[in-house]
Amino acid sequence: MSTTRVTAGRYTRVGAKKGPLVIGGAEKKIAENPDFIYVPLFRIAGTKDDVEKWLSDNHPEKSKEALKSCYSATTLKTKSVRDAFNKEIEHASEARVTVSNTKAEMRQVNLMVLVRLLKIYDEQRRNGMDDSAVTTTKATGDLKAKVKMLVDEDKVLDITNMKAKGTDSKKMVLKENSGKRRLSQQSGEPLYSVVYNPKSKSSVEGVRNFLTLYGGFDDDKIKKLVDEVAEGSVINISRGKSPTRSPMLSPSRGNKDRRSRKNENIDDILDDLA
Repeated sequence: MSTTRVTAGRYTRVGAKKGPLVIGGAEKKIAENPDFIYVPLFRIAGTKDDVEKWLSDNHPEKSKEALKSCYSATTLKTKSVRDAFNKEIEHASEARVTVSNTKAEMRQVNLMVLVRLLKIYDEQRRNGMDDSAVTTTKATGDLKAKVKMLVDEDKVLDITNMKAKGTDSKKMVLKENSGKRRLSQQSGEPLYSVVYNPKSKSSVEGVRNFLTLYGGFDDDKIKKLVDEVAEGSVINISRGKSPTRSPMLSPSRGNKDRRSRKNENIDDILDDLA
């Protein structure tokens, strides 16, 4: 349903003073200034001199006709002019009521649409759908573009505190000897510019949220990588290959593995001597 702009009873003031006027206040205006007139033929109003000048400039051929049918202190005493004046006031009043009712109807329609949308949203929530389902594709595209720009900016993206919706990550310049770790250990890879703080407990969820939003990893791969981050391992994610554990290990895990291999060698020697 469309609304119609109210034009009934509306006039444009001409002359030095500008602005809209409505027919409802015409008699008061004329009473204050008997020289003031309204010209329904061209929907203009103003002092007689201003109106005559406007007519002369714009419609000289209809100037006499327009002034003859105008509303003024003098012409309103004529019955035919008064009747036309009263009809216009009545028509303008009806038009205002119509527009008011139309606006009320539109507000009611908009409210019904809003209620319907809320019901659909509630149904989606109950069926396991939420707003993240709508924004996942956009968030993934934005995140990949953001990571791609890091090389040109000579910065890294710290995902230590990244939330599920992709918030709370930050771009930064990686200082020399920084304790932060990269997701990829190969400088040519996009994720070489993505880092996390292994000393922060939140980094485990940060990495999980990043990998989920970035895309390209199934649930098993994400779990494996997150588990390795939680264990303190250095991971190495390469493009076009399955994410793998880096041969680089944290010092604590390296020492444990060397002690284990040493014990196995001793056991072998003892078996030979038996």
